[in-house]
Amino acid sequence: MKLTIKNILLSAAAALVLSGCSLDEEPYGFLSNENFYKTASDAESALTYVYSVNSDIEYYSRHFIIATEVPTETLTIKPDAGADQHALDRLEVLNNNKIVEDMWRYPYLGVNRANAVIQNVPATADMDETRKAEVIAEAKFLRALHYFNLTRFFGDVVIREEQVDSRDQVGKELSPKEDVYAFILRDLTEAEEFLTTKRVYGRANKTAVWALLSKVYLQLASAKDTGVEGYEWVSNANENYTLAANYAKKVLQEQSEFSFESDLMETWNVRNKATAKEHIFVSATDRNGLIEGEYTKLPMLFMPWAEGAPEVVLPNGTVISGGGWEHLWIEDDFVANYAAEDRRGSLEMIVNKVTIPEGGNDGADLELVYPGGGLQATFPMKFLDPDMVGQQATCDTPILRYTDIMMVYCEALGPNAETYALMDQIRGRAGLSPLAGGMSLQEFRTYILEERGRELAFEGKRLFDLRRTNSMERVLGGEYGKPMSKGIYYFDIPLIEVDTNPGIN
Repeated sequence: MKLTIKNILLSAAAALVLSGCSLDEEPYGFLSNENFYKTASDAESALTYVYSVNSDIEYYSRHFIIATEVPTETLTIKPDAGADQHALDRLEVLNNNKIVEDMWRYPYLGVNRANAVIQNVPATADMDETRKAEVIAEAKFLRALHYFNLTRFFGDVVIREEQVDSRDQVGKELSPKEDVYAFILRDLTEAEEFLTTKRVYGRANKTAVWALLSKVYLQLASAKDTGVEGYEWVSNANENYTLAANYAKKVLQEQSEFSFESDLMETWNVRNKATAKEHIFVSATDRNGLIEGEYTKLPMLFMPWAEGAPEVVLPNGTVISGGGWEHLWIEDDFVANYAAEDRRGSLEMIVNKVTIPEGGNDGADLELVYPGGGLQATFPMKFLDPDMVGQQATCDTPILRYTDIMMVYCEALGPNAETYALMDQIRGRAGLSPLAGGMSLQEFRTYILEERGRELAFEGKRLFDLRRTNSMERVLGGEYGKPMSKGIYYFDIPLIEVDTNPGIN
Protein backbone atom coordinates (compact mmCIF):
# COMPACT_ATOMS: atom_id res chain seq x y z
CA MET A 1 0.00 0.00 0.00
CA LYS A 2 1.74 3.10 -1.17
CA LEU A 3 1.73 6.35 0.72
CA THR A 4 0.59 8.23 -2.37
CA ILE A 5 -2.58 6.15 -2.64
CA LYS A 6 -3.36 6.61 1.03
CA ASN A 7 -2.83 10.37 0.86
CA ILE A 8 -4.99 10.66 -2.25
CA LEU A 9 -7.87 8.89 -0.55
CA LEU A 10 -7.41 10.88 2.66
CA SER A 11 -7.85 13.99 0.56
CA ALA A 12 -10.94 12.46 -0.97
CA ALA A 13 -12.38 11.66 2.44
CA ALA A 14 -11.81 15.21 3.63
CA ALA A 15 -13.45 16.53 0.49
CA LEU A 16 -16.59 14.48 1.06
CA VAL A 17 -17.30 16.39 4.25
CA LEU A 18 -17.44 19.55 2.15
CA SER A 19 -19.66 18.05 -0.54
CA GLY A 20 -22.70 19.99 0.69
CA CYS A 21 -21.00 23.37 0.27
CA SER A 22 -21.84 25.72 -2.58
CA LEU A 23 -18.74 26.78 -4.51
CA ASP A 24 -18.69 29.25 -7.37
CA GLU A 25 -15.85 27.52 -9.19
CA GLU A 26 -15.24 23.83 -9.83
CA PRO A 27 -12.79 22.69 -7.10
CA TYR A 28 -9.98 21.25 -9.23
CA GLY A 29 -7.70 20.92 -6.21
CA PHE A 30 -9.36 18.03 -4.42
CA LEU A 31 -11.13 14.72 -5.00
CA SER A 32 -14.77 13.90 -4.38
CA ASN A 33 -17.29 11.22 -5.36
CA GLU A 34 -18.15 13.34 -8.38
CA ASN A 35 -14.65 13.58 -9.83
CA PHE A 36 -12.83 10.53 -8.48
CA TYR A 37 -14.55 7.26 -9.40
CA LYS A 38 -13.93 7.61 -13.14
CA THR A 39 -11.39 4.93 -14.02
CA ALA A 40 -10.34 1.42 -13.08
CA SER A 41 -7.30 2.90 -11.39
CA ASP A 42 -9.56 5.06 -9.22
CA ALA A 43 -11.57 2.01 -8.17
CA GLU A 44 -8.46 -0.02 -7.35
CA SER A 45 -7.02 2.87 -5.31
CA ALA A 46 -10.26 3.16 -3.37
CA LEU A 47 -10.23 -0.57 -2.64
CA THR A 48 -6.60 -0.36 -1.48
CA TYR A 49 -7.75 2.34 0.92
CA VAL A 50 -10.38 -0.02 2.32
CA TYR A 51 -7.75 -2.69 2.94
CA SER A 52 -5.32 -0.23 4.51
CA VAL A 53 -7.40 0.27 7.66
CA ASN A 54 -6.68 -3.32 8.71
CA SER A 55 -2.99 -2.64 9.29
CA ASP A 56 -3.48 0.58 11.25
CA ILE A 57 -1.90 0.63 14.70
CA GLU A 58 -5.29 0.94 16.35
CA TYR A 59 -6.66 -2.11 14.57
CA TYR A 60 -5.01 -5.40 13.60
CA SER A 61 -1.42 -4.18 13.91
CA ARG A 62 -1.63 -3.59 17.63
CA HIS A 63 -4.82 -2.81 19.52
CA PHE A 64 -6.86 -5.75 18.18
CA ILE A 65 -4.35 -8.19 19.70
CA ILE A 66 -4.48 -6.34 23.01
CA ALA A 67 -8.29 -6.23 23.03
CA THR A 68 -8.74 -9.93 22.24
CA GLU A 69 -5.89 -11.56 24.17
CA VAL A 70 -5.16 -9.44 27.26
CA PRO A 71 -8.66 -9.97 28.75
CA THR A 72 -8.06 -13.75 28.57
CA GLU A 73 -5.57 -16.15 30.16
CA THR A 74 -2.96 -15.86 27.38
CA LEU A 75 -1.38 -12.40 27.79
CA THR A 76 -0.90 -9.76 30.44
CA ILE A 77 0.56 -6.25 30.32
CA LYS A 78 3.80 -4.85 31.72
CA PRO A 79 3.22 -2.93 35.00
CA ASP A 80 3.79 0.55 33.58
CA ALA A 81 1.42 0.13 30.62
CA GLY A 82 -1.61 2.37 30.29
CA ALA A 83 -4.54 2.13 32.70
CA ASP A 84 -6.96 1.18 29.91
CA GLN A 85 -4.88 -1.87 29.05
CA HIS A 86 -4.73 -2.99 32.68
CA ALA A 87 -8.49 -2.51 32.90
CA LEU A 88 -8.84 -4.93 29.99
CA ASP A 89 -6.60 -7.40 31.80
CA ARG A 90 -8.94 -7.28 34.81
CA LEU A 91 -12.09 -7.18 32.67
CA GLU A 92 -13.14 -3.94 34.30
CA VAL A 93 -13.92 -2.25 31.00
CA LEU A 94 -15.69 1.11 31.11
CA ASN A 95 -17.20 2.86 28.10
CA ASN A 96 -14.34 5.36 27.89
CA ASN A 97 -11.61 2.72 27.50
CA LYS A 98 -9.46 3.92 24.59
CA ILE A 99 -8.48 0.45 23.36
CA VAL A 100 -12.11 -0.64 23.25
CA GLU A 101 -13.04 2.66 21.63
CA ASP A 102 -10.64 1.80 18.81
CA MET A 103 -12.41 -1.55 18.38
CA TRP A 104 -15.50 0.50 17.54
CA ARG A 105 -13.89 3.35 15.64
CA TYR A 106 -11.62 1.44 13.25
CA PRO A 107 -14.07 -1.21 12.08
CA TYR A 108 -16.50 1.60 11.29
CA LEU A 109 -13.74 3.46 9.49
CA GLY A 110 -13.33 0.32 7.38
CA VAL A 111 -17.10 0.05 6.90
CA ASN A 112 -17.31 3.63 5.67
CA ARG A 113 -14.50 3.11 3.18
CA ALA A 114 -16.10 -0.12 1.98
CA ASN A 115 -19.45 1.63 1.59
CA ALA A 116 -17.80 4.27 -0.59
CA VAL A 117 -16.51 1.54 -2.92
CA ILE A 118 -19.79 -0.38 -2.96
CA GLN A 119 -21.75 2.78 -3.74
CA ASN A 120 -19.49 4.39 -6.31
CA VAL A 121 -17.63 1.70 -8.22
CA PRO A 122 -20.75 0.41 -10.04
CA ALA A 123 -20.86 3.72 -11.93
CA THR A 124 -17.20 3.58 -12.96
CA ALA A 125 -17.44 3.54 -16.74
CA ASP A 126 -13.84 2.84 -17.74
CA MET A 127 -13.51 -0.55 -16.06
CA ASP A 128 -13.76 -4.22 -16.96
CA GLU A 129 -17.09 -5.48 -15.67
CA THR A 130 -15.66 -8.68 -14.21
CA ARG A 131 -13.04 -6.82 -12.24
CA LYS A 132 -15.63 -4.25 -11.17
CA ALA A 133 -17.75 -7.03 -9.67
CA GLU A 134 -14.67 -8.43 -7.91
CA VAL A 135 -13.78 -5.06 -6.39
CA ILE A 136 -17.29 -4.68 -5.01
CA ALA A 137 -17.20 -8.26 -3.71
CA GLU A 138 -13.90 -7.66 -1.91
CA ALA A 139 -15.36 -4.53 -0.32
CA LYS A 140 -18.39 -6.53 0.85
CA PHE A 141 -16.13 -9.18 2.36
CA LEU A 142 -14.25 -6.49 4.27
CA ARG A 143 -17.48 -4.85 5.42
CA ALA A 144 -18.72 -8.22 6.68
CA LEU A 145 -15.44 -8.83 8.52
CA HIS A 146 -15.68 -5.48 10.29
CA TYR A 147 -19.28 -6.09 11.32
CA PHE A 148 -18.40 -9.57 12.56
CA ASN A 149 -15.76 -7.99 14.78
CA LEU A 150 -18.14 -5.26 15.93
CA THR A 151 -20.96 -7.57 16.96
CA ARG A 152 -18.59 -9.98 18.70
CA PHE A 153 -17.14 -7.09 20.68
CA PHE A 154 -20.31 -5.09 21.37
CA GLY A 155 -23.42 -7.14 20.52
CA ASP A 156 -26.05 -4.83 19.01
CA VAL A 157 -24.40 -2.25 16.75
CA VAL A 158 -25.29 0.39 14.17
CA ILE A 159 -25.73 -0.92 10.62
CA ARG A 160 -24.53 1.60 8.06
CA GLU A 161 -25.11 0.61 4.43
CA GLU A 162 -24.22 4.00 2.96
CA GLN A 163 -21.13 6.14 3.12
CA VAL A 164 -21.29 8.76 5.88
CA ASP A 165 -19.94 12.02 4.53
CA SER A 166 -21.83 14.63 6.54
CA ARG A 167 -22.74 15.21 10.17
CA ASP A 168 -26.49 14.82 9.62
CA GLN A 169 -25.97 11.16 8.66
CA VAL A 170 -24.43 10.21 12.00
CA GLY A 171 -27.63 9.70 13.97
CA LYS A 172 -28.78 6.10 13.69
CA GLU A 173 -30.06 3.57 16.21
CA LEU A 174 -28.53 0.25 17.18
CA SER A 175 -29.68 -2.81 15.28
CA PRO A 176 -30.24 -6.15 17.06
CA LYS A 177 -27.69 -8.90 16.48
CA GLU A 178 -30.21 -10.81 14.38
CA ASP A 179 -30.20 -8.02 11.81
CA VAL A 180 -26.43 -7.57 12.03
CA TYR A 181 -25.79 -11.24 11.29
CA ALA A 182 -28.29 -11.19 8.43
CA PHE A 183 -26.38 -8.23 6.99
CA ILE A 184 -23.03 -10.03 7.40
CA LEU A 185 -24.34 -13.20 5.73
CA ARG A 186 -25.85 -11.25 2.86
CA ASP A 187 -22.56 -9.47 2.17
CA LEU A 188 -20.60 -12.73 2.26
CA THR A 189 -22.95 -14.72 0.05
CA GLU A 190 -22.96 -11.90 -2.49
CA ALA A 191 -19.16 -11.69 -2.35
CA GLU A 192 -18.85 -15.46 -2.84
CA GLU A 193 -20.62 -15.22 -6.19
CA PHE A 194 -18.07 -12.94 -7.83
CA LEU A 195 -14.73 -14.02 -6.36
CA THR A 196 -12.46 -16.88 -7.40
CA THR A 197 -10.13 -19.05 -5.33
CA LYS A 198 -7.09 -17.46 -6.99
CA ARG A 199 -4.66 -16.21 -4.36
CA VAL A 200 -3.50 -12.60 -4.28
CA TYR A 201 -1.37 -11.80 -1.24
CA GLY A 202 -3.13 -9.54 1.25
CA ARG A 203 -6.44 -9.67 -0.63
CA ALA A 204 -9.67 -11.58 -0.08
CA ASN A 205 -10.75 -14.36 -2.41
CA LYS A 206 -13.52 -16.96 -2.41
CA THR A 207 -11.61 -19.14 0.03
CA ALA A 208 -11.50 -16.26 2.52
CA VAL A 209 -15.25 -15.82 2.09
CA TRP A 210 -15.85 -19.52 2.79
CA ALA A 211 -13.57 -19.36 5.82
CA LEU A 212 -15.35 -16.34 7.26
CA LEU A 213 -18.77 -17.86 6.57
CA SER A 214 -17.73 -20.99 8.46
CA LYS A 215 -16.72 -18.89 11.46
CA VAL A 216 -19.91 -16.81 11.37
CA TYR A 217 -22.10 -19.92 11.35
CA LEU A 218 -20.00 -21.52 14.10
CA GLN A 219 -20.47 -18.38 16.18
CA LEU A 220 -24.25 -18.64 15.79
CA ALA A 221 -24.31 -22.38 16.44
CA SER A 222 -22.08 -22.47 19.52
CA ALA A 223 -23.59 -19.34 21.08
CA LYS A 224 -27.09 -20.79 20.70
CA ASP A 225 -25.98 -24.25 21.83
CA THR A 226 -24.29 -23.01 25.00
CA GLY A 227 -26.88 -20.38 25.92
CA VAL A 228 -24.91 -17.17 25.40
CA GLU A 229 -27.08 -14.19 26.27
CA GLY A 230 -28.28 -12.35 23.20
CA TYR A 231 -28.45 -15.33 20.84
CA GLU A 232 -31.92 -16.54 21.79
CA TRP A 233 -33.18 -15.54 18.34
CA VAL A 234 -31.01 -18.18 16.59
CA SER A 235 -33.56 -20.81 15.58
CA ASN A 236 -31.49 -23.98 15.49
CA ALA A 237 -27.93 -24.64 16.63
CA ASN A 238 -27.57 -27.87 14.65
CA GLU A 239 -28.52 -26.22 11.36
CA ASN A 240 -25.84 -23.60 11.92
CA TYR A 241 -23.28 -26.25 12.89
CA THR A 242 -24.05 -27.97 9.58
CA LEU A 243 -23.60 -24.74 7.63
CA ALA A 244 -20.33 -24.05 9.46
CA ALA A 245 -19.07 -27.53 8.57
CA ASN A 246 -20.16 -27.19 4.95
CA TYR A 247 -18.30 -23.93 4.40
CA ALA A 248 -15.23 -25.14 6.30
CA LYS A 249 -15.24 -28.25 4.10
CA LYS A 250 -15.09 -26.04 1.02
CA VAL A 251 -11.91 -24.47 2.41
CA LEU A 252 -10.42 -27.91 3.06
CA GLN A 253 -11.47 -29.60 -0.17
CA GLU A 254 -12.52 -27.17 -2.92
CA GLN A 255 -9.40 -25.03 -3.36
CA SER A 256 -5.68 -25.66 -3.75
CA GLU A 257 -4.05 -22.34 -2.82
CA PHE A 258 -3.94 -22.99 0.95
CA SER A 259 -3.23 -26.11 2.97
CA PHE A 260 -1.94 -27.45 6.26
CA GLU A 261 1.71 -26.55 6.93
CA SER A 262 3.54 -29.52 8.44
CA ASP A 263 6.46 -27.36 9.64
CA LEU A 264 5.28 -25.44 12.68
CA MET A 265 7.85 -22.67 12.33
CA GLU A 266 7.39 -22.18 8.58
CA THR A 267 3.88 -20.87 9.21
CA TRP A 268 5.49 -17.80 10.79
CA ASN A 269 8.37 -17.29 8.36
CA VAL A 270 7.90 -13.69 7.20
CA ARG A 271 10.40 -14.20 4.40
CA ASN A 272 7.86 -16.46 2.68
CA LYS A 273 4.77 -14.52 3.66
CA ALA A 274 3.29 -14.29 0.16
CA THR A 275 3.32 -18.06 -0.30
CA ALA A 276 2.64 -19.24 3.27
CA LYS A 277 0.35 -22.25 3.05
CA GLU A 278 -1.81 -21.45 6.05
CA HIS A 279 -2.56 -17.74 5.88
CA ILE A 280 -5.84 -17.41 3.99
CA PHE A 281 -6.26 -13.75 4.85
CA VAL A 282 -3.95 -11.42 6.76
CA SER A 283 -3.50 -7.80 7.66
CA ALA A 284 -0.60 -7.26 5.27
CA THR A 285 2.44 -5.14 6.15
CA ASP A 286 5.85 -4.41 4.68
CA ARG A 287 8.92 -3.30 6.63
CA ASN A 288 9.84 -1.02 3.69
CA GLY A 289 6.66 1.03 4.01
CA LEU A 290 6.91 4.75 4.60
CA ILE A 291 4.52 5.12 7.54
CA GLU A 292 3.40 2.85 10.39
CA GLY A 293 0.40 0.99 9.15
CA GLU A 294 2.27 0.10 5.97
CA TYR A 295 4.98 -1.42 8.17
CA THR A 296 4.21 -2.61 11.71
CA LYS A 297 5.87 -2.46 15.11
CA LEU A 298 3.88 -5.41 16.44
CA PRO A 299 7.03 -7.48 17.16
CA MET A 300 8.25 -4.71 19.47
CA LEU A 301 5.31 -5.39 21.80
CA PHE A 302 6.59 -8.92 22.44
CA MET A 303 10.38 -8.76 22.02
CA PRO A 304 12.52 -8.52 25.17
CA TRP A 305 14.11 -5.29 26.32
CA ALA A 306 17.82 -5.28 25.48
CA GLU A 307 18.95 -1.67 25.77
CA GLY A 308 21.96 -0.86 23.63
CA ALA A 309 22.29 -4.40 22.22
CA PRO A 310 22.78 -4.41 18.44
CA GLU A 311 21.17 -7.86 18.25
CA VAL A 312 19.75 -10.72 20.27
CA VAL A 313 19.95 -14.40 19.40
CA LEU A 314 17.07 -16.79 20.05
CA PRO A 315 17.63 -20.40 21.16
CA ASN A 316 16.99 -21.68 17.63
CA GLY A 317 19.71 -19.40 16.26
CA THR A 318 17.43 -16.71 14.85
CA VAL A 319 19.09 -13.29 15.11
CA ILE A 320 16.90 -10.28 15.84
CA SER A 321 18.22 -6.74 15.51
CA GLY A 322 18.13 -4.93 18.84
CA GLY A 323 15.48 -5.47 21.47
CA GLY A 324 11.84 -4.69 21.95
CA TRP A 325 9.50 -3.02 24.40
CA GLU A 326 8.63 -6.17 26.40
CA HIS A 327 5.10 -4.79 26.60
CA LEU A 328 2.98 -7.96 26.29
CA TRP A 329 3.86 -10.86 28.59
CA ILE A 330 2.69 -14.44 28.25
CA GLU A 331 0.90 -15.55 31.40
CA ASP A 332 2.84 -18.17 33.37
CA ASP A 333 -0.28 -20.25 33.99
CA PHE A 334 -1.00 -20.33 30.29
CA VAL A 335 2.50 -21.61 29.46
CA ALA A 336 1.96 -24.34 32.04
CA ASN A 337 -1.14 -25.42 30.11
CA TYR A 338 1.08 -26.93 27.38
CA ALA A 339 2.19 -30.52 27.81
CA ALA A 340 5.95 -30.93 28.29
CA GLU A 341 6.31 -32.52 24.85
CA ASP A 342 4.16 -29.89 23.07
CA ARG A 343 6.45 -28.01 20.68
CA ARG A 344 4.10 -25.02 20.74
CA GLY A 345 4.92 -24.48 24.39
CA SER A 346 8.62 -25.25 24.05
CA LEU A 347 11.40 -23.00 22.82
CA GLU A 348 10.10 -23.40 19.26
CA MET A 349 7.10 -21.17 19.89
CA ILE A 350 7.45 -19.71 23.39
CA VAL A 351 10.85 -18.32 24.25
CA ASN A 352 12.27 -17.91 27.77
CA LYS A 353 15.93 -17.25 26.92
CA VAL A 354 17.88 -15.00 24.57
CA THR A 355 21.58 -14.33 24.11
CA ILE A 356 23.23 -10.95 23.59
CA PRO A 357 26.53 -11.64 21.81
CA GLU A 358 29.46 -10.17 23.72
CA GLY A 359 26.98 -8.39 25.98
CA GLY A 360 28.61 -9.23 29.28
CA ASN A 361 30.97 -6.97 31.21
CA ASP A 362 33.86 -9.29 30.31
CA GLY A 363 32.93 -9.33 26.63
CA ALA A 364 31.41 -12.80 26.86
CA ASP A 365 27.95 -13.60 25.58
CA LEU A 366 25.20 -12.53 27.97
CA GLU A 367 22.19 -14.76 28.51
CA LEU A 368 18.86 -13.24 29.53
CA VAL A 369 16.51 -15.81 31.05
CA TYR A 370 12.98 -15.92 32.42
CA PRO A 371 12.35 -16.17 35.28
CA GLY A 372 14.94 -14.38 37.35
CA GLY A 373 17.58 -13.75 34.73
CA GLY A 374 16.91 -10.49 32.93
CA LEU A 375 13.70 -11.28 31.01
CA GLN A 376 10.41 -10.05 32.41
CA ALA A 377 8.37 -12.80 30.76
CA THR A 378 8.29 -15.38 28.01
CA PHE A 379 7.37 -14.23 24.51
CA PRO A 380 6.06 -15.92 21.32
CA MET A 381 7.93 -16.69 18.12
CA LYS A 382 4.82 -15.96 16.04
CA PHE A 383 5.45 -12.23 15.73
CA LEU A 384 9.11 -11.80 14.85
CA ASP A 385 10.85 -10.36 11.82
CA PRO A 386 14.59 -11.14 11.61
CA ASP A 387 14.95 -8.51 8.87
CA MET A 388 13.43 -5.56 10.72
CA VAL A 389 14.60 -2.13 9.61
CA GLY A 390 15.03 -0.35 12.92
CA GLN A 391 11.60 -0.82 14.48
CA GLN A 392 9.89 -1.35 11.12
CA ALA A 393 8.72 -4.92 10.58
CA THR A 394 6.97 -7.13 8.13
CA CYS A 395 4.68 -8.97 10.50
CA ASP A 396 1.23 -9.78 9.17
CA THR A 397 -1.51 -10.23 11.72
CA PRO A 398 -3.30 -13.49 10.82
CA ILE A 399 -7.05 -13.05 10.37
CA LEU A 400 -8.08 -16.34 8.72
CA ARG A 401 -5.76 -19.34 9.03
CA TYR A 402 -6.14 -22.83 7.57
CA THR A 403 -5.65 -24.66 10.88
CA ASP A 404 -8.33 -22.46 12.44
CA ILE A 405 -10.78 -23.62 9.77
CA MET A 406 -9.74 -27.25 10.26
CA MET A 407 -10.81 -26.89 13.87
CA VAL A 408 -14.01 -25.07 12.89
CA TYR A 409 -14.86 -28.08 10.74
CA CYS A 410 -14.11 -30.55 13.51
CA GLU A 411 -16.02 -28.62 16.16
CA ALA A 412 -19.05 -28.18 13.92
CA LEU A 413 -19.16 -31.80 12.72
CA GLY A 414 -18.35 -33.50 15.99
CA PRO A 415 -16.27 -36.62 16.68
CA ASN A 416 -15.84 -39.17 13.89
CA ALA A 417 -12.91 -40.82 12.13
CA GLU A 418 -12.38 -37.83 9.81
CA THR A 419 -12.35 -35.19 12.53
CA TYR A 420 -10.14 -37.26 14.82
CA ALA A 421 -7.67 -37.57 11.93
CA LEU A 422 -7.68 -33.81 11.33
CA MET A 423 -7.11 -33.04 14.99
CA ASP A 424 -4.31 -35.62 15.06
CA GLN A 425 -2.62 -33.74 12.20
CA ILE A 426 -2.55 -30.63 14.37
CA ARG A 427 -1.38 -32.60 17.38
CA GLY A 428 1.26 -34.44 15.36
CA ARG A 429 2.79 -31.19 14.15
CA ALA A 430 3.05 -30.14 17.78
CA GLY A 431 4.80 -33.38 18.70
CA LEU A 432 1.80 -34.89 20.50
CA SER A 433 0.42 -38.41 20.25
CA PRO A 434 -2.95 -39.13 18.58
CA LEU A 435 -6.14 -38.55 20.50
CA ALA A 436 -7.78 -41.39 22.33
CA GLY A 437 -11.19 -42.10 20.82
CA GLY A 438 -14.54 -42.40 22.50
CA MET A 439 -15.23 -38.75 23.34
CA SER A 440 -18.81 -37.60 23.54
CA LEU A 441 -19.89 -34.67 21.38
CA GLN A 442 -19.61 -32.26 24.30
CA GLU A 443 -16.25 -33.65 25.41
CA PHE A 444 -14.93 -33.32 21.85
CA ARG A 445 -16.07 -29.70 21.52
CA THR A 446 -14.65 -28.82 24.93
CA TYR A 447 -11.34 -30.38 23.90
CA ILE A 448 -11.28 -28.38 20.66
CA LEU A 449 -11.87 -25.15 22.59
CA GLU A 450 -8.80 -26.00 24.67
CA GLU A 451 -6.81 -26.92 21.58
CA ARG A 452 -7.78 -23.69 19.84
CA GLY A 453 -6.40 -21.83 22.86
CA ARG A 454 -3.02 -23.52 22.51
CA GLU A 455 -2.81 -23.52 18.71
CA LEU A 456 -4.16 -20.03 18.01
CA ALA A 457 -2.66 -18.30 21.03
CA PHE A 458 -1.89 -14.58 20.63
CA GLU A 459 -3.63 -14.43 17.20
CA GLY A 460 -6.70 -12.47 18.30
CA LYS A 461 -9.11 -15.41 18.65
CA ARG A 462 -9.27 -16.31 22.33
CA LEU A 463 -11.73 -13.73 23.69
CA PHE A 464 -14.20 -14.51 20.93
CA ASP A 465 -13.86 -18.28 21.42
CA LEU A 466 -14.52 -18.02 25.15
CA ARG A 467 -17.46 -15.69 24.63
CA ARG A 468 -19.19 -17.75 21.93
CA THR A 469 -18.97 -20.93 24.02
CA ASN A 470 -20.21 -19.29 27.23
CA SER A 471 -16.88 -20.19 28.83
CA MET A 472 -15.61 -16.93 30.26
CA GLU A 473 -16.50 -17.71 33.88
CA ARG A 474 -15.59 -21.39 33.71
CA VAL A 475 -12.18 -20.93 32.06
CA LEU A 476 -10.99 -17.52 33.18
CA GLY A 477 -12.56 -17.48 36.60
CA GLY A 478 -12.68 -21.17 37.46
CA GLU A 479 -9.46 -22.47 35.90
CA TYR A 480 -7.24 -19.40 36.06
CA GLY A 481 -8.70 -17.38 38.93
CA LYS A 482 -8.97 -14.25 36.84
CA PRO A 483 -11.13 -11.45 38.28
CA MET A 484 -14.05 -10.40 36.11
CA SER A 485 -16.58 -7.65 36.70
CA LYS A 486 -17.55 -5.74 33.53
CA GLY A 487 -17.32 -6.39 29.81
CA ILE A 488 -17.29 -10.16 30.13
CA TYR A 489 -19.47 -11.02 27.11
CA TYR A 490 -20.03 -7.60 25.54
CA PHE A 491 -18.23 -4.30 25.86
CA ASP A 492 -20.38 -1.21 26.38
CA ILE A 493 -20.88 1.04 23.36
CA PRO A 494 -18.08 3.63 23.64
CA LEU A 495 -19.01 6.92 25.28
CA ILE A 496 -17.78 8.87 22.26
CA GLU A 497 -20.40 7.14 20.08
CA VAL A 498 -23.15 7.65 22.65
CA ASP A 499 -22.30 11.34 22.86
CA THR A 500 -22.16 11.95 19.10
CA ASN A 501 -24.90 9.63 17.80
CA PRO A 502 -28.35 10.94 18.78
CA GLY A 503 -29.87 7.64 17.67
CA ILE A 504 -28.38 5.83 20.66
CA ASN A 505 -30.18 6.39 23.95
